[in-house]
Amino acid sequence: MGNKELDKIPLTTESRVFSMFTEFMSRSAKLDDLVDAGKRFLMRFDQELGYFRRPQINKNLNAVSEIIKCNMTERMKSYLDASCMHSHQNVQNLSQLHNCILGLEDILKKAKALLDESGFLVESAYKVVTEADQNALVSIQEHVVEPLENQTISPQDQVETFDVEVESVSHATMMMVIYNMLKLDYTMQEKIVRSLSLTTSLSELETYCQMWDLRPFIDDDVMRRAWKSMP
Repeated sequence: MGNKELDKIPLTTESRVFSMFTEFMSRSAKLDDLVDAGKRFLMRFDQELGYFRRPQINKNLNAVSEIIKCNMTERMKSYLDASCMHSHQNVQNLSQLHNCILGLEDILKKAKALLDESGFLVESAYKVVTEADQNALVSIQEHVVEPLENQTISPQDQVETFDVEVESVSHATMMMVIYNMLKLDYTMQEKIVRSLSLTTSLSELETYCQMWDLRPFIDDDVMRRAWKSMP
């Protein structure tokens, strides 16, 4: 096997893996955008649920009691009979809460599609690297058994071959690490959305918003290194 044929293996591998890595990071960026959109829906849900479950007016307070006595109109009486709540406002709150849930479910659906595509890219990159590694090993073994005078590849060429291979393995490995983090992040988001209801406590919602925003399963250092690898 000639020198050009040996060089073609790692270069082709590097090019293919880096192309997959670029596509993978593009999907990662789209997932970041979905996380931001989901955060807005979640915070809106928190706000609307707070409005819907706001406490009734304490009529026993002196100042409030005086205001009611001085303004006991038919409208005030109806308001008090309705437990100090406007029915149309409750309807609006419920509608907004429903829209927030629908928005979050749509985001989960889009995120799952991107995650599946990312997983396919990870598997493809791993397959390319594995096949290239096996082909390179076979090529070198064939070269080693050739008589010395027939050898056409230098030790320096071998080093360069493996350097390119190592770069490809590095990108493929980084894809795998990031993909696993993204899967854990998605699972957390899915559990949060599935647990939302009118009975969710405000303290629970506060925790959910914090977890969604902090993304504890995502290692920022790994993500920075990945983005630095991009052209």
